[in-house]
Amino acid sequence: MRIGKLLPVTATLLFVFLLNSPPTRATATEDSTQAMINGSVPGRQRAQALLAMAYRSMPTAPSEAHDHAQDALAFAEKAGDVTTEHDILVCLAEAEERMGLFSSCMKTTLRAVQLAQTLGDAKRIAKDLRQLSTAYLQNGMPDRAVQEARNSLAMVIPTQPQQAIDEAQRALIQTLIAAGKHAEVFSLAEVYTIGANDRGDAMEAARLSHLIGRSLLTQHKYADAEIFLFKAERPILSAGTATEQFDLVADLTEASIKSGRAKDGAAGLERCRAFLTKADTWTNRYRLLQLKYELALTEKDWQQALIHLQGLKQLGDSASAARLDIQMVHMQASYQLDRKEKDNAELRSENVRKEAEIAGAALGNRLLMSISLVMAVLAVALFVTSRYSLRILRRMKLKNEVIRNQHTEIHTKNLELQRQNMRLAETLLSDEEKEMMLKEIHHRVKNNLQVVDSLLQIQGHGASDPAVDRVVKDAQGRIRSMALVHEHIYRCSGLSNGNLKRHFEHLARNILVAHGAHDRISVSIEAPDLSFPSDTLMPLTLVVNELFTNAVKYAFRDQQVGRISIVLRPAGAEYELLFSDDGIGLGMNEHTVRDRSFGLELVNMLALQLNGQLRFLKGHGTSVCLTFAPDRVQLRAAS
Repeated sequence: MRIGKLLPVTATLLFVFLLNSPPTRATATEDSTQAMINGSVPGRQRAQALLAMAYRSMPTAPSEAHDHAQDALAFAEKAGDVTTEHDILVCLAEAEERMGLFSSCMKTTLRAVQLAQTLGDAKRIAKDLRQLSTAYLQNGMPDRAVQEARNSLAMVIPTQPQQAIDEAQRALIQTLIAAGKHAEVFSLAEVYTIGANDRGDAMEAARLSHLIGRSLLTQHKYADAEIFLFKAERPILSAGTATEQFDLVADLTEASIKSGRAKDGAAGLERCRAFLTKADTWTNRYRLLQLKYELALTEKDWQQALIHLQGLKQLGDSASAARLDIQMVHMQASYQLDRKEKDNAELRSENVRKEAEIAGAALGNRLLMSISLVMAVLAVALFVTSRYSLRILRRMKLKNEVIRNQHTEIHTKNLELQRQNMRLAETLLSDEEKEMMLKEIHHRVKNNLQVVDSLLQIQGHGASDPAVDRVVKDAQGRIRSMALVHEHIYRCSGLSNGNLKRHFEHLARNILVAHGAHDRISVSIEAPDLSFPSDTLMPLTLVVNELFTNAVKYAFRDQQVGRISIVLRPAGAEYELLFSDDGIGLGMNEHTVRDRSFGLELVNMLALQLNGQLRFLKGHGTSVCLTFAPDRVQLRAAS
C-alpha cells in the first residue's frame, strides 16, 4: 500500500527533471553571423571606403576625417591588410596635424614609418621620414628633425626620380633653416643650385635662391637677402604654386620693411593681399598681420602698431585655445571609449563565469535527480528514499542561496572598483588640465611682457632726452630677459632637459643685436646639463643680463673688438657663475663699483635673492664671481 501511494510522486519528479533540461546546441543563425563578422574581405573593402571618405572631409572638416580614419584603421587591422593600414595612418597623421595635435601626429607618423619598413617600400619610407621631420619640428625637436630629413634624402637618391630628389633636398634646407644651421644651408644650397643649372632647371634654381634669401632674412641680413629673392622672383611668380608665390612676396616685403623702405613695404603688402586670395591659410593671414605691424613701426605710426600687435596676440591666443579645446575633446573621447571597452570586457567575463557556474549547478542537479529517481524506482524502502530526496533538495536550496549571496557580493565589489577607477581617471585628467593651464599661463605672461616691451619701445621713440631713452632701453632689456625665461619654461617645462647653455646663448644674442655689437664681440658660454626651477632661473637670468649689458655698454668703447665669457658650474653643494670680459675694466675698488649704477645694485639684490655672494676678481678686464645656493633659499622659505 505504501509503495503504491509513492509511485505518482516518482512520476511527477521525472516530469520536472525533463522540463529543467537546457538545450545544448547553438543555432545555425548564430554560427553564420559569427562567420560574417570574422570575414576579412568585407573588412578590407570597408576600410578603403572609410579612407576615401576621410580624404573627402579633410579640407573642410579635419575632425570628421580623423573619425573616419580611426574607424578605417580598426577594419584594416582586423583584416590584416598592412598596405591599407599604412595609407590610413598617413591620412590620420595629416588630420591630426590640421587639428593641432602635434604630439599625436608624431606618434602616428612613427607607426607609419614602421609599417613602411615592414613593406620594404623605399618611396613610402622616404615620404614618411619627411613627414616625421616636420612632426619633430612642430614638437620642438630641431636636431631630430634634421636627422630624419637627411635620412629621407638618403632614401630618395638611389631610387626616386629627379623631382622627388629636388623636393627632399628643399625639405632638408628648410629644416636646417628652422634649426638655425645657416652655414650648412649655404653650402648645400650652392651645391644643389649648381646641379640644377647643369640640368637647365631654372625653376629649381629659383626655389633654392628663395630658400637662401629666407635664411639671410632669418640672420637679419636684409640687403643680401633681397639679391637672392629678386633672383627668384620672375620664375616663381610665373610658374610657382600659390603658396610659393605668397611666401616670396611676403619675404620681399619683410626685407623692404626691415631695411627702412616704408613705401616699398606698403606696395609689398598690397601684393601680399592679392596673392592671399589664392593661398588663404591661418599661417599666411598671421604673416600678413605681422608685416602690417612691422610697417607701422617703421612709419612710426604707433597707434596702428598697437592695434596690429593686439590683433597678433588675439589671433595667436585664439589658435592656441582652439588647439587646447580639440585636444581636450580628443582626450575625453578616448577616455570614454576606453572606459566603455573595459566595462564591456568585465561584463563579458562575468557572464562567462556565471554561465559556467549555472551549467555546473544544472549538471549537478540533473545527476542528483537521476540518482534519486533510480533509487526511488529500485529501492524497496521507498519511504527512506523519499526522505533522502527531501534532504537533498534542502541542501540544493541552501547551495543556491549561498551562490546568490556570493553573486551579490561580487557585483557590489565590481561596482566599487568601477567607482575607484572613475575617480582615478578623473584625477589624472585634472592633473593634465592643470599642467596645460600652467603652460598656457607662462605663454600668456610671455605675450604680455612682449606687449609691455613694444609699448616701451613706442614710448622711447618719442623721448628727446638721451638719459630717458637709455633708461627705457635698459628696462626693455630686463623685460625681454624675463619674457625669455617664461618662453623657455613654456617650451621646455622648466629647462628640465638641460638647455641652460642654449638659454644663455639666446639671451646673449638678443643683447648683442639690440646694441649692434654682434659683429665685433664674441661670446663663450659653458654650462652643464642642469635644471633650475623658475624662481631660481628668473633672478639668475637677470644677473647675467645686467652683467652682459654693462660689459657691452662700457667695456668695449669706440667700436672695440672684444670677448665675453660666461661659465656656470657646480661648486660642492653650491653653484658658481663666472663672468669676465677683456675690455677696459671698471677702474675702481669693489665697494665703489657696487654703488656705481642701478644695474649693479640690482645685481647685488638678485644675488641676495639667490642666497649668493658677489665678488669682483682682479685681473685684466672685468671679472665677476657669483656663488649661490638656491636649494637653501627654498628650505628657509619653507620653514
